[in-house]
Amino acid sequence: MKPLERAILIIKAKMRKFYYLVKMTFLTKFAYMKAFWFDIAGTAASIVIYYFLWQYVFRQQETLRGFTMAQMTTYVVLSRMLSSQFSGGINVELSKWIYKGNIGIELLRPVSLFFTLFAKRVGEFVFFLLFKGIPISLVGLTVMGGTVPAGAGNLLLFFLSICISVGMMFFIEFMVGICAFYTYGYHGLMFTKSALLSILSGGVVPLFLFSENLRRILNYMPFAGMVSVPVNLYLGKYKFSEAIRFVGLQVIWVIVLWLAARMVYSHVIKRVVVQGG
Repeated sequence: MKPLERAILIIKAKMRKFYYLVKMTFLTKFAYMKAFWFDIAGTAASIVIYYFLWQYVFRQQETLRGFTMAQMTTYVVLSRMLSSQFSGGINVELSKWIYKGNIGIELLRPVSLFFTLFAKRVGEFVFFLLFKGIPISLVGLTVMGGTVPAGAGNLLLFFLSICISVGMMFFIEFMVGICAFYTYGYHGLMFTKSALLSILSGGVVPLFLFSENLRRILNYMPFAGMVSVPVNLYLGKYKFSEAIRFVGLQVIWVIVLWLAARMVYSHVIKRVVVQGG
């Protein structure tokens, strides 16, 4: 068999495994639809609360740092929707594997831990996008009076940005989850990760409300690429050169976080500690 043919067969086999892992994630999500409906209700409630808070602010002025009320409504809907992902993630499953002692079984599987968990994360994201992100965003923007994308290019960059952000979230979640080797628990890690990402990404308070120096720092951190950058791309708040720079920065952060996750994994896996069953 020629090297090229062998490579094609290997890629096809990996894609087949990837597809089945994504499909398995979908089926698992459908098995817990009641919890999913409660999650949607919680996200919708947070959108409504933030919307009325900003309505009160805009009673005193027509614009705030270049944002109109319609744009701020859009920011609220999209930012609360994107940041709602932080409460989940593969760090929960990875931490449970470590805590219950199942990590040894996962390490013996014919596919790498990174491959398995990344496929699950992609499955979670696609499920989120199809059944929560897009429907709730469309309803929220229509009912509350949000704005349409600044342009077709902005919409494309918005979706590109949130797809890249999945890679950043995955590697951060992986490193958070693997910390369970030291903490032997996952609840505290989960809540800490969710709170920090929500604040630092602009999911709770828009980054433009921070001081100039702090805002500049946060804009170039990976967290902004999960909420603030995609939403600002949608609203057309960046010039074209700035938009390309921020998307490029997201790609760089994916590479940096991947290297960091590999280093942490290589160090921690040498001392597998099993607690539980």
